[in-house]
Amino acid sequence: MNEEDVKAGYVHQYAIEVVDFSSQYGYDGSMSYVASNLSGPPNVYPGYGDFTQACVFRTYGPWWKCCPSARKPINRSPITFRSQDYIELLFEERVYPSRIDIFETYNPGSIVKILACNTSPKDFAELDPPEEVEWVTLWSGQPEGLPARPREFSPPLKPCPFATNLIRLEVNQKLLEYYTELDAVKLYGVLECKELQNSPALPSRHVYPDPGISATQKMLRDLMLVDKKSSPGNNGYFDMLPSEVIQLILSYLDMPSLCNAALSCSFLMHHCYDPLQYTGLDLQPYWSQVDDYVLKCLQIRCSHLQQLSLSWCGRYDMIKGPTFIKFLEHCGSELTCLRLSCSRFLYADCLRAIGLNCPLLQELDLSSCTYLHDTAFQQVANFTSLRRLNLYRTSVTGSTVRSIIRSNPGLEYLNLGGCKSCDGMDDVAIDLAQHCPQLKAVDFWRCRSLTNIGLRALASGCSLLLELDLGWCPELRSNTGCFVYLAQSCHLLRKLFVTANRTVSDNDLFALAKHCRDLEQLDILGTRMVSPDGALAVLNSCKKLSFFDVSFCPLLDFAMIYKWKMAFPDVALRKSFQNT
Repeated sequence: MNEEDVKAGYVHQYAIEVVDFSSQYGYDGSMSYVASNLSGPPNVYPGYGDFTQACVFRTYGPWWKCCPSARKPINRSPITFRSQDYIELLFEERVYPSRIDIFETYNPGSIVKILACNTSPKDFAELDPPEEVEWVTLWSGQPEGLPARPREFSPPLKPCPFATNLIRLEVNQKLLEYYTELDAVKLYGVLECKELQNSPALPSRHVYPDPGISATQKMLRDLMLVDKKSSPGNNGYFDMLPSEVIQLILSYLDMPSLCNAALSCSFLMHHCYDPLQYTGLDLQPYWSQVDDYVLKCLQIRCSHLQQLSLSWCGRYDMIKGPTFIKFLEHCGSELTCLRLSCSRFLYADCLRAIGLNCPLLQELDLSSCTYLHDTAFQQVANFTSLRRLNLYRTSVTGSTVRSIIRSNPGLEYLNLGGCKSCDGMDDVAIDLAQHCPQLKAVDFWRCRSLTNIGLRALASGCSLLLELDLGWCPELRSNTGCFVYLAQSCHLLRKLFVTANRTVSDNDLFALAKHCRDLEQLDILGTRMVSPDGALAVLNSCKKLSFFDVSFCPLLDFAMIYKWKMAFPDVALRKSFQNT
């Protein structure tokens, strides 16, 4: 930041810290492909390609949505909510934003939303009492599939009513050919609001629209969840319809529309407040408005709640643990699905309350709840009916995971990807084989203690496996025969990732081609051992194959990949690259 610019009233600055994010391709504590790479000035731009110095999210494209472990959406999830991941960036100086430059250095087009906050983690901790947290959308748009070249993305911003030093980017990678990579974010702004309108020297590339109030801003608090008196009056012939028909019609409304309808008249309010309209509640799209008051208002409507998502909710004490516990005491008895990814209000008593009040719970998502200690996850070992459990990027330990496995023999989907504290992974795999015969998918991504012993045990005890992620598991060795044994034992496999395993060989691919004919997705990135013969065997034998990543496999050159794309048009062949 230039001192003269500050004196002139406007500043431009790069992020000094990444304060929160939903996922990353890299490993916590490393420097490769991690979210923290988005702080500071560009490291790659104007270069283009796959570089470890960039920020990379965990997934991309449509393939993660069509694999066996893909989740079904909760009822009333709005189709307008496009965000799949987010990252929050802290800047040194509070400014009224005039422009934001986002440096995209690989597969651009994923940015769908830019938001600003009226506070930041440090400021919030020092406020007594804390101010009300407000997020404003500065820009939103559709995801794009763009040409393969670097982009400095500077969308037109709506004026922000407050100075900010906390910016949030939300992304959607469904149209991307490969991982998106972000290099840096630069924020321009003025220190005083009046200068936003009057300073001709302010650097700007866009004409800014007049200030406006977002239709959804504070929707939950001001409209959706306040028990206002509805209007009496003539309902026409609508109330002559059978109640079942009215309930069916209302079931097609998203949550804001349902609550708007409740305010229109007492007749519709009665139907809109029916607990059967609230069997599924997805509050993730409204993460910035959901607070204690929201949960308290919802309590009276959710006596038959079966599915609940509070993912991304609860930052800055907007939701407090005791409020969540009380909500579960009233509304948890029929709950089968609970998604709390990146939730910021949980502690051990909250997980204990889930076990006490949700006896039917089958799905629990605690991914990226990084602040929870292993003692909190020990509460999950008291559950007995889990079929789907996501512990991605948490601090859970191997011994706790083993206790959970033994208590939940019906477990079908388990995500332990990026669990840095989860040691003894062979013992975890052995317990899965002994106690969870119905296991269909397990994610061991970046589990460094998994060896051929654990993989062989898993393959022998869980023959129904459909999906297995063994990416970045460095202790797995092809020469032990573990991959061949996996193919022979788990012939139902539809997705197999052995990303960055340098030992994968033609023999492993020949075994997959022979035994796993239903294979749909295969990732062998980074192996130096696979020849064209091995890859071609899979392409010829696995007729359902739709995705095949052969990036950084030196024996498979681009000319060969191009030829195969012509011969196998239904297969998305991926080969990443670097331009220096």
